[in-house]
Amino acid sequence: MFIVIEGIDGAGCETQATALIEALTQQGKKPFYIKFPHYDTPVGKMIRDFLYENKVKHSASEQFLLYTLQFIFDKELIKEKMRDHVVIADRYFSTTLCYQTLEGFSEEKAVRYADDFEIVKPDAVLYLDVPPDTAIKWKYGEDKEKNFRENDHSFIRQTYEKYKDLVQRSVWARWIRINGEQKKEKVTEEIINIINTL
Repeated sequence: MFIVIEGIDGAGCETQATALIEALTQQGKKPFYIKFPHYDTPVGKMIRDFLYENKVKHSASEQFLLYTLQFIFDKELIKEKMRDHVVIADRYFSTTLCYQTLEGFSEEKAVRYADDFEIVKPDAVLYLDVPPDTAIKWKYGEDKEKNFRENDHSFIRQTYEKYKDLVQRSVWARWIRINGEQKKEKVTEEIINIINTL
């Protein structure tokens, strides 16, 4: 099985992915965790330079290609792990469908690209619905370096509206909305219940 945890910056994707791994392990299942983007590759370093170092500006097309290269490079790993693990991805192509289409990349072209390059489609994208003001408050409560996207509150609000649209239309994959403002334990419980019924 392949599950993606998705949401706007500050929605708690990493928190829920970590809690989900612990819960699945306790159930005797074998979770495999992967976080996007990962910065320990040449492509990942370019993404980090873009997000954190402000060393280079990339067009929407360049951003799209950088991010999706990681999904293409990792597709054999994901397919292999799906055979006997529950693969949990913290963000994925669903993120690119939001962010880079907001930058101006064609959604139709993005979906066609994913099909052409056989980016692995998840069983479900679990969208943590957290309003922007709450997510921004949570994000600034973290003792972590913030990239320029996370500091752009106007863009965070735009991503919230875009995600709502993607969920409503179930673009590219099956999207399931979860109320992310509930207590963390309640969100995790709801995710587990969804996984057990897929």
